[in-house]
Amino acid sequence: MKKSVILGVFVMAVFSVGNLPAAQLACPTVTTLDVLLTQTAGGIANACVSQDKLFWNFTYTPTGSAGAASTVQAGLIFQTGPGLDIHGWNFSSSTWVQGVGGPAWFTLGFTIEVCPNGSACAASVIPGTIISGADAVYAPVSVLPPGNAVVTWSNGAFVTLTSGSPGPLPSNGNIGFSGVGPISVTEVFSGTGAITQTTLRFYESIPTGVPEPTTVSMIGLGMLGLGFTARKFRQ
Repeated sequence: MKKSVILGVFVMAVFSVGNLPAAQLACPTVTTLDVLLTQTAGGIANACVSQDKLFWNFTYTPTGSAGAASTVQAGLIFQTGPGLDIHGWNFSSSTWVQGVGGPAWFTLGFTIEVCPNGSACAASVIPGTIISGADAVYAPVSVLPPGNAVVTWSNGAFVTLTSGSPGPLPSNGNIGFSGVGPISVTEVFSGTGAITQTTLRFYESIPTGVPEPTTVSMIGLGMLGLGFTARKFRQ
């Protein structure tokens, strides 16, 4: 009996992984930014897949004392809720402080798309599923006046995060976008202060009563409580 149960679990695991084509690379739950900059999914560079979301076009340019991409921690955001899921990334680095190399400035960004035909993702898109909003958050260092973080989305929306208003901005996630994408987000941090982490999230509307597709990226769902989500952001 025990052997049958073990065999059944093994078969289910193999089947789940088997549903993810070799060319599709599932987004790691916890990694570093340099990994995201070198992954390939569906023949697309700088890309990975989470459910039917394709993250790609990861970019990072450090300036001054800001460290290389290998020093930037990246945590996959994957929060589910009735009718609305949240997807995105939390980035953090101990090098994002002013040091002997000067101010720790950087530019980072990525593109998200709900795959409309499943060709670049592990599962076909759910009919009616759209990206309905986005917001940005940063955690400023209190010992120094932190610089501003300007976040811009490819539809023209933008916000400026400051120590007085670290986010989430827009507070209602409304950036005037509604569709499957692709839509890109770029954050530029500059100033004489520092930040500890920054979060870039997208809100996805899910048809009522329809579950999200499942891929091997679900294995890391239980790890969302790690340091990347230590701060409880209001939605």
